[in-house]
Amino acid sequence: MSSSAARPAVAAAAPAVPAPDRLSVDAVVKEVLSGKFEVPAGDLVPDATLGSLDLDSLSLAELALALQEELGFKVEEHEAAKDTTVGELLMTLNAKRAAADTL
Repeated sequence: MSSSAARPAVAAAAPAVPAPDRLSVDAVVKEVLSGKFEVPAGDLVPDATLGSLDLDSLSLAELALALQEELGFKVEEHEAAKDTTVGELLMTLNAKRAAADTL
């Protein structure tokens, strides 16, 4: 009997964290805004501006960076400006995701 026959097959390990392209952009944006910036989920409506959610300029820069880290693609600070609505942010990031997926 060979020693290799006694060993069970080892399954490939699954990644500990799902790949960024598997996460919903909408879910990531809502999680970052409600988790990191403590914005109440009920305030996250499409026509709410980021400024109306009490995000100052430093918070907006941090938001762009946090979204970039979570989503895995560049999020420009001007894409998450005070006058940007939640709906506009979602449309922009979903379009960037779609463009990145086609590459």
